[in-house]
Amino acid sequence: MQRPLCTALLGLALAAPGAAQTDGPLVSDRPDFSESTSTLAPGHVQVEAGLTRQEIGDEDTLSLGEVLVRYGLGERLEARLGVGSWSRVDAGRETFDGYEDPVLQMKLRLTAPADDRPPGLPAVALLLGTSVPVGSPELTSDEWQPEARLAFDWTFTDRLSLGANLGAGLPTDGDERFGQVLASASLGLAATDRLGVFIEAYGYSREEPDGDATRYIDGGVTFSLRDDLQLDARVGFGLNDPSPERWIGVGVAKRW
Repeated sequence: MQRPLCTALLGLALAAPGAAQTDGPLVSDRPDFSESTSTLAPGHVQVEAGLTRQEIGDEDTLSLGEVLVRYGLGERLEARLGVGSWSRVDAGRETFDGYEDPVLQMKLRLTAPADDRPPGLPAVALLLGTSVPVGSPELTSDEWQPEARLAFDWTFTDRLSLGANLGAGLPTDGDERFGQVLASASLGLAATDRLGVFIEAYGYSREEPDGDATRYIDGGVTFSLRDDLQLDARVGFGLNDPSPERWIGVGVAKRW
């Protein structure tokens, strides 16, 4: 990207008014796969964390941490640090543990607040990031893995909303780098003022160089203890042969 365009985007993010979250219940980017379009207000911090147990065939993985630190840089711009989780993998004959690679990311909200948008048009945000290959030897990718995605949010009523992501990345498998496309759709329902539920479908064009497309379904709940503190739980499974994947997890999000 050319420097003048970077400067223009940064100026827009810092100067333009928008729907950065300040009052009311926080908006988290967990527990679903889809990223929201919401950004934190300038100077605010939000920390999201959790644990997940995952099974793929005979392999059992426990991941603890899942920490995402978000910081509001401007009305539309947010810096994000995904701290690598501690994971323990039991593969039957072999068991190992360590830390996954961390992730650096920026989120830029591209649209005006809902009141200033024509009816039916979604909120849109751009997320740019990469993993950093500093995890434990058994779990690191050994390479930087960049990813870009667009996030979309539609609000149909005070209770019903839809989020979607479309993105592309350049992950690695051993010494081989390959292109990857991802997509997701997450339907959310505010059952009460504090309880939310969602169901989601997402997938990748491939997760290994010569692999086929992969597809997943998950669902879960969020519960707001107060406006700046939220709990969550989720379950999900893969639709992939020959080793279907399933997982269950819980988490928390706190805003300051």
